[in-house]
Amino acid sequence: MGMSYQNLSIVAIRAMQRNKMRTFLTCLGIIIGVFAVIVLIGVSNSMRVAVREKIQSFGSSAIMLMSFKKPFNDNDLTDIRKNIPDVQYLTPMNNWEFLVKYKNKNMNRQIYGVNNDYFKMGSWELESGSFFSEEEIKSYDKVVVIGSSIKKAFFEYEEPVGKVILINRIPFRIVGCLKEKGMSLGGRDFDDFIVCPYTTLANKLLGIKSFVIINMATFSETQVDDVKQELLMLLKRKYNLQQEQLQDYKISSSKEVIQKTEEITGYISLATVAIAFISLVVGGIGIMNIMLASVSERTHEIGIRMAIGAKNRDILMQFLIEALILSTLGGVTGIVIGVSLYILYTFLANQPFILSLLSIFGSFISAAMVGIISGYYPAKKASKLNPIDALRYE
Repeated sequence: MGMSYQNLSIVAIRAMQRNKMRTFLTCLGIIIGVFAVIVLIGVSNSMRVAVREKIQSFGSSAIMLMSFKKPFNDNDLTDIRKNIPDVQYLTPMNNWEFLVKYKNKNMNRQIYGVNNDYFKMGSWELESGSFFSEEEIKSYDKVVVIGSSIKKAFFEYEEPVGKVILINRIPFRIVGCLKEKGMSLGGRDFDDFIVCPYTTLANKLLGIKSFVIINMATFSETQVDDVKQELLMLLKRKYNLQQEQLQDYKISSSKEVIQKTEEITGYISLATVAIAFISLVVGGIGIMNIMLASVSERTHEIGIRMAIGAKNRDILMQFLIEALILSTLGGVTGIVIGVSLYILYTFLANQPFILSLLSIFGSFISAAMVGIISGYYPAKKASKLNPIDALRYE
């Protein structure tokens, strides 16, 4: 009667424990391949989700115009409205982080300066109060609209509309509270922000009368490319710019950002496959070499086992199980290291944590298959040894 799988596993583990350093070096190629797959796929997923979340606030027809030198003013908004009729919504944007205080609660929060088109672009609805009036925007009034997470953080048992908060030690009156949108899949809180008129942020908090970003949205996604070209022509005509001077401005769209992100993450996925394949092949060669050396070293042991009744199948399974345990150990170690490094990356880079269970499962199965394939030839060689010749081997 042949040995049980449990006994064969115990024999294989004891053999590996006799030379721990060799066991570790044998597993190293598998470890590198597995953790590379998990980390790189995780990073590409985080990048993809983070970018999609950022543009989700403005939709697929959004366009951002940014100036690196000369800032924009209200005249630029008027010119865009007048010359580009396909623009449906148009808002300037400034933002800065300030200390926000209400009673005994203090928190640092990003304050965004916009007009009411910002709320339309993001499909925001009011829970209570109102958006900004035109008079409040023109008069630089110190008023804000808050997200529901700000309401929960500062006004747990109070109605926030009408209350006064301090932003950078300047009093601001809350005129509106937005309906909750909730958390994104990547863990981003859509409701954790404060908005004031762009004129107020510029004049009362930043001490400037201009802005460097203009966000807009077209009526449909098909109009985005045409509007981008019209913006370039408008800038050239208005400021008498040469072609090379257009580099001082950047025009990007949601569609463009998504395409570039997909392209980058696609390259990362290809690199992941290449690195994993090379590492697993190297790991497989290492396992095969070590197993062949192990068969040679343990020839006498194999002869003794055959002499006392071990069958060819027992010897074959012993070395196959040993190769499988090596590759599985490498796979599990690679998974632990890969997940740990990915968690560290998301923490340091402030990216959403999107763990791919498919990458973990696929990496583990690949590692196990490498072990079986690499270990089969040495195991077969061991099982075919002649017991008498094996006993004579020194």
